[in-house]
Amino acid sequence: MISTLKRGLELYLSSIILYCLGVIIILHGPYYPEVLTEQAKRAIVYLFSGYILLAPIYYLITVSKYSENKPFLIFKSINRNIKNLVTKGKRIGLLKEEKVAFLFIIVKLFYLPLMINFFLNNLNSFQFQLGEQINYYALILTIIFTIDTGIFAFGYSFEFKTLKNIVKSVEPTFFGWFVALICYPPFNTLVVNNIPWGSNDYAIFSSELYTSIARIFIVLLLVIYLWASVALGPKASNLTNRGIVTKFPYSIVRHPAYISKNIVWWLTLIPIINWKLAGGLLLWTIIYYFRAITEERHLKADSDYVKYCKKVKWKFIPGVY
Repeated sequence: MISTLKRGLELYLSSIILYCLGVIIILHGPYYPEVLTEQAKRAIVYLFSGYILLAPIYYLITVSKYSENKPFLIFKSINRNIKNLVTKGKRIGLLKEEKVAFLFIIVKLFYLPLMINFFLNNLNSFQFQLGEQINYYALILTIIFTIDTGIFAFGYSFEFKTLKNIVKSVEPTFFGWFVALICYPPFNTLVVNNIPWGSNDYAIFSSELYTSIARIFIVLLLVIYLWASVALGPKASNLTNRGIVTKFPYSIVRHPAYISKNIVWWLTLIPIINWKLAGGLLLWTIIYYFRAITEERHLKADSDYVKYCKKVKWKFIPGVY
């Protein structure tokens, strides 16, 4: 009983210390204070406060089953390396699970504040639109993006065996991280500021009929995009393997969200397309192509994904590629 309480306390304190440092970085670091809304900052504080109150109950209930978590692994690694450095004058390095823990904490620290911010902005936009004369197209898009970012915010927030979303591995290469991170602020802003961007979900075509037809296709593609996020559920997060998902639309192609998003971008560029804008969007399409390639290279270390690839042969477009 004493050993169980001791381990539960170790898990709790290591988590509280690490996540407290994360909250401090988010609220007082060089980037997030200027980017996050006050609502998002409060949400992060509330989330951390809830964790402080509820985590002891969770760890006491589960400590006999799950003896380690990622913050605990990180502090165990630091402690072991410091001891070895003091006694033998050299570092031991990281065990595989410790490296995964370090990398996922970085993933979580980067993406979670952004997703909370995106989700709350979308939710506010949804509530605002309900109070105005309703534009159903705009409302549908807002609903799609609200649900999508909410799913990812949840995925980055929680990691439980009961949800079957424990992180098994994290993207191991610099290039894999590069093509993923460049798609999100602040890195995508650097690209957009220097490379022309013209796609717009609210693009107007040459006639009202063409605009209506295009918007039907856009909604259908974005429904597939959202369906991919729903299929991921609690496993939703970038740069990680949290278990292989094979449900629709992943049962049709291996990267349904990427191809849907890119087709929408190209479709909405048509009314204003020129060589510069096409070149800029081509660059983003190439980036997303390499996101898919690096993800597959990472996931193929998992035998379940190798089996999945044999079953679902098409990366982007059924019968084509």
